[in-house]
Amino acid sequence: MKPKISTTPTKANIKKVLQLLEEMPGHLERLSARLSDAELRKPLDEGERSFTEDLAHLLNSEALTAQMIYMALLVEEPYFDDVHPERHWGKLVRFEQYSFADLVAYYKFRRTVLLNVLRSLTDEQWERVIREEGKQRKESVYWRARALALHEHDHLTDLQGKLAKIK
Repeated sequence: MKPKISTTPTKANIKKVLQLLEEMPGHLERLSARLSDAELRKPLDEGERSFTEDLAHLLNSEALTAQMIYMALLVEEPYFDDVHPERHWGKLVRFEQYSFADLVAYYKFRRTVLLNVLRSLTDEQWERVIREEGKQRKESVYWRARALALHEHDHLTDLQGKLAKIK
């Protein structure tokens, strides 16, 4: 079931976002634990990504989101060009080429860093904003962290459903 988290950065909503972000690495590890290296690289269904490719996608999205969050905390209203996590970033870094174990370790480390930053924020810092090419609205640190948490949750729920069908 998809969690409902308001777009308003209240203490309760921030707590929910942090909890979702904190839980994701453990969920990812539990889902992948029963799969062999070959199964981790095999598409989960026809025309679908493999588990490794899905993790690469999560890392691509997290990398751009985290960069925006960090810059929002360092610079007044930073501006970001429209860089797509897959079409641009993913083609550059090619995470899917790495072993699943390395990707999981990297994901966990990045998540630890992000959570350490987010847990230290004041109410005002949660509301700091970025500007992004092609978007009229400014997006806050809270908005970006919430979007990341919900995006990852959707992917892991999808993976769970696909894996249930396979085994």
